[in-house]
Amino acid sequence: MSGQGRVAGPRLAPVQGSDLSAIVLCYRAGESIHRVIDPLYAQLEEAGVAFELVLVANHDANRPDPTSEIVREFAGAHPHARALVGEKHGGMSWDMRSGLEAARGNYLVVIDGDAQNPIEDVLEMYRRMKQTGAQVMKGRRIARFDGWWRRIVSVGYNASFLLLFGTRGVWDVNGKPKGLTRAAYERMSLTSDGWFIDAEIVLAARRLGLDVGELPVVFRRNDERQSFVEPAAIWEFVVNMLRERFGRRPR
Repeated sequence: MSGQGRVAGPRLAPVQGSDLSAIVLCYRAGESIHRVIDPLYAQLEEAGVAFELVLVANHDANRPDPTSEIVREFAGAHPHARALVGEKHGGMSWDMRSGLEAARGNYLVVIDGDAQNPIEDVLEMYRRMKQTGAQVMKGRRIARFDGWWRRIVSVGYNASFLLLFGTRGVWDVNGKPKGLTRAAYERMSLTSDGWFIDAEIVLAARRLGLDVGELPVVFRRNDERQSFVEPAAIWEFVVNMLRERFGRRPR
């Protein structure tokens, strides 16, 4: 794969022999990140999986955020955990690309650190991918409790996606977890920096002729904080869909 779309950042020593890289996006989670990473680590250990837990806790230059130190401390106490900490140069997509680039497992499964997806989804997606041979898989929210406005926006976004790209059989494009085999990831040149990476992965998989599997998931309400997806993100989604549709790389 060419260097296009690669993310510069701190290099992490890989956990040798990892089959699964579980990547958690920890941005501004604070102490609440323990609700995700503590039980996830314990579950993966108990399952006997050869795994690494990659904790992406990049931070804004001018915004104090204790999350970086929290995940560093966790990684220092857990041999299969690694903390990826540096200054942010983009949005969620930039963080996700950072985690994918740092991961060294054969299977890469990304989940948000806000506990809206049950942590059991990571192991379930990994097992489902191995059983089915799927190279790309995503969550499909069959029940969601994040409010009527987010549900309406999601329906409109997915309907537009279907109209522009003819993605029949694929719904809830932004659903997490996202799972990729290493071989699939290395064939993609992901470039998104803002919020579009979930859609970019689906579209890249289709261009490469890869089937996109779906895992039914439940999306919980987040009582810890408001969503980071602001109204401006809707315009970003629209612009990037049009850029992708007419042959320009998303941002």
